[in-house]
Amino acid sequence: MKKIYILVTALTLSLTACSVNEEILDEANGGNVVSDSKNMEMIAAPAYAYLRDLQGGSSGVWGTVLATTDELAWPGRGADWQSPDRQALSTHTYTPTNSNIKNTWNSFLIGINKSNISLKYLSAFPQSEKKDGYMAEIRFIRALCMFKLMDNFGKFPFREYTEIDFSKSPVILKREQAVERIIKELNEIIPLLKNKSDIPYGRVSKAAAQMLLAHVYLNHEVYTGKTKWAETIKACDDIINSGQYKIADDYWKLFQFDNAAYLQSTESILSVIYDETNGLTGSEWVRITIHYNQKFGNFTAGGNNGCCTTPAFVNTWDESDQRFSDRRLIGQLGFNQGFLIGQQYSVAGVALTTRDNKPLIFTKDFSIANSTEAQGVRIVKFAPNPPTTNTGAAGNDFPLYRLSDTYLIRAEAKFRAGDEASALEDINYIRNTKRGQPAYTSLDLDKILNERGYELYWEGGRRTDLIRFNKYRAPRAEKNFETPAHMVLLPIPISAIEANPDLLPNNGY
Repeated sequence: MKKIYILVTALTLSLTACSVNEEILDEANGGNVVSDSKNMEMIAAPAYAYLRDLQGGSSGVWGTVLATTDELAWPGRGADWQSPDRQALSTHTYTPTNSNIKNTWNSFLIGINKSNISLKYLSAFPQSEKKDGYMAEIRFIRALCMFKLMDNFGKFPFREYTEIDFSKSPVILKREQAVERIIKELNEIIPLLKNKSDIPYGRVSKAAAQMLLAHVYLNHEVYTGKTKWAETIKACDDIINSGQYKIADDYWKLFQFDNAAYLQSTESILSVIYDETNGLTGSEWVRITIHYNQKFGNFTAGGNNGCCTTPAFVNTWDESDQRFSDRRLIGQLGFNQGFLIGQQYSVAGVALTTRDNKPLIFTKDFSIANSTEAQGVRIVKFAPNPPTTNTGAAGNDFPLYRLSDTYLIRAEAKFRAGDEASALEDINYIRNTKRGQPAYTSLDLDKILNERGYELYWEGGRRTDLIRFNKYRAPRAEKNFETPAHMVLLPIPISAIEANPDLLPNNGY
């Protein structure tokens, strides 16, 4: 059984239990819920429920942020998937009116608002260790949303949960202020959070906060011009030396449709819980990428034939790398996990065709403006449940943070600090010992970035990585120019600027 989730909108509480029965409470009963300390878990749950928004589909956070990188693109296909806002993400011609960027901005602010609502009600309860723990967990979720806003947009409006006079404008946190605030908050809550072994799976642990802190320190030079390599290494050491986590021996088992138990027993530092059996469903990870004629099990509708990856990303790979593809479900799906390249087949092994009866052969090259049905290499990292009737109802838990990333962060920080020998140990522990690839005998920044791509692709961190490695602006097939420097930050949506006279556009927009 998975935990209770609750959504809060203003003074109305919707309680969703494991049975998916929903009870709408009136204002009086809702008041009783939020005034009873026995209901702390329910009051904390809206912020946890928000985390599922981070894997929103084609027009949400995941499909927007990754589409600005070489990992994901949304090519137009004849009359299908023609979306100037979506395609502008790949061509780096996005503007403050881009609807996908607006959705992403709004999502992070919603996360802060939901966290503040939970914090407000929790703070009213008598002092207790339980209350301190829940408040620390929600402060982490709020800090995560602040990090995402700061990382992608540079600045954002912010209110503390105690600020309930909405006639006053919120403070605008600029980048260096936000970084300082996030670091302070994380250092305050880490002593209050519990270890993985002391809390249920899916809850925020001490290591989750240490992991976010490691990400802030790793990118500190991008944000402030000042490096924090020693601090990055220390945060990673604290996680690795805790003995609470271990690297998975089976990479692809981390991404199966029933991956919860394996994630919990191995790499999961923080996973976002989904479960298609009770309505807690995830992103359209499979449906949005496979072709219309790729059908399996009880899923007869076919895919949406949308996003693909780019030649620039595929070309970084040695295709013999076990992380490139896995065939364990091919007999049930007709396609492998990982990268889908070349002729595609049905579950019965029959060569598939496009809707105009041409061979369904996925190719590396595509046109962002007008591709054929078959152009573009597809990625299926999170396996669907073969008998499902709806691949939009994904039940895979999403590993927001996992231990492999901790080793890769530590390796990069060690290398940048001048300790190549120790960095090699960390990289090769993942690459060679656990993933079976030839060990590196020397390192450079390109190898480190590539290794992050091999291990962590399709998990949402590519944009931050490319910026840190000075690769975000580089020309590639979808944009044959160097992106202007000001576009490393996404534009603050025009709707947000119009709503708040204190919020100014980012420079250059």
